[in-house]
Amino acid sequence: MLTQGPEGPAPVTDIVATVYKNSSALYIQPLPPQSLNCLGPVPVGEVGCPVARVWYGLANVSPQQEADAEWFYVGPDLERNHVLVVGHFATVTVRDHRRYDDDPVEQIWFIVSKLYLSPLRGRVIEIHSAQFFYTTGTTNNAQVFAISRGEQSPRAAQITWTGMTTYHGNTGPSSVEDMFVTGEADFTRSPLPIRADEYFVRQIKPLRPNHLPGTSANT
Repeated sequence: MLTQGPEGPAPVTDIVATVYKNSSALYIQPLPPQSLNCLGPVPVGEVGCPVARVWYGLANVSPQQEADAEWFYVGPDLERNHVLVVGHFATVTVRDHRRYDDDPVEQIWFIVSKLYLSPLRGRVIEIHSAQFFYTTGTTNNAQVFAISRGEQSPRAAQITWTGMTTYHGNTGPSSVEDMFVTGEADFTRSPLPIRADEYFVRQIKPLRPNHLPGTSANT
């Protein structure tokens, strides 16, 4: 489990994971080498932890951003994922209010505090590296946590876009503030050179035009 503070990829009690769907079941798969203890049994042959619901109520995202994330749920292959979530597991007591005789039941939910999505570029097959980094700063002057190596401290890095990010002549973003990127790096060099082939952007609910910070909106 990652142990960085607020300046890192996840608070102490949270994990960084992807969400995937197998048939009608949802699973939370942490980015290696993080480990976790599932709150319930895991079906044979599955990876990660099954959950009854992925709840975005604390993530400050819009209904459309939540719908986009749910549409992106695919399989457990980390080279094909489009969704990253930061959050934690919780046992939640729920009742079906459509039935008067329904007793409350306990369900396992994943409570999302941050949502990150990669751009959809319209290709049938979109594959990226399975080596993940959390980034801040700019491509020329970045600070990164090498998540896939389990590193707990940031490194100085320089990021060059390649692969998926250059599709259709795209040059990739110059700012990598509060992003996750995937790619390959030469860990013998400093600043760390990263050839990044995908990025995941933090999703935050847009402000309404008449509801700017420090103002009030008429509803």
